[in-house]
Amino acid sequence: MNKKITLTATIFVYGTLKKKHVNHNRYCRRNIGIEQATVCGKLYLLPPGYPALQVPIESVIDTGSHDAFYDAQIQYQENTDQDFEYEIYNGWNTVHGELITFPDPERDLPDIDKLEGTPFYYQRDLIPAKRGDGSIVYAWAYTMSELPFGTRLLPDGIWPEKQIQTNK
Repeated sequence: MNKKITLTATIFVYGTLKKKHVNHNRYCRRNIGIEQATVCGKLYLLPPGYPALQVPIESVIDTGSHDAFYDAQIQYQENTDQDFEYEIYNGWNTVHGELITFPDPERDLPDIDKLEGTPFYYQRDLIPAKRGDGSIVYAWAYTMSELPFGTRLLPDGIWPEKQIQTNK
């Protein structure tokens, strides 16, 4: 008897798609799971106020295409192989965010790709992410290889930055 496989897509989000942020309700309302996670990378604040993620080339398993179903198959296969490597490479940081899983990649990924300006602004890369329980999964993440002028590193790997209040 053949077992039917249901393909999902899991993305690592670190900015406006996270819970309680501006793009979450519009683009992530159909999710079937959200959990805390980290990845190896560097998080930057772009001049408009939203973040960008860079990851080491060693972490990139694959780069997304315009075919969400195909990309979901790649993600499923990589996660089935269970040959996970998660490492914080020398010179890189831990970036904090959320893993959001979608039940219908063909419906959900194209809208998020469009929001992220894929592949011209951000690109969608498959990278290892560490869940809160310590297990590793391959997830899609929107990364930016070329940073615009005026970008600033967020050394704690968290967006938005904690605001320091002073008493005057």
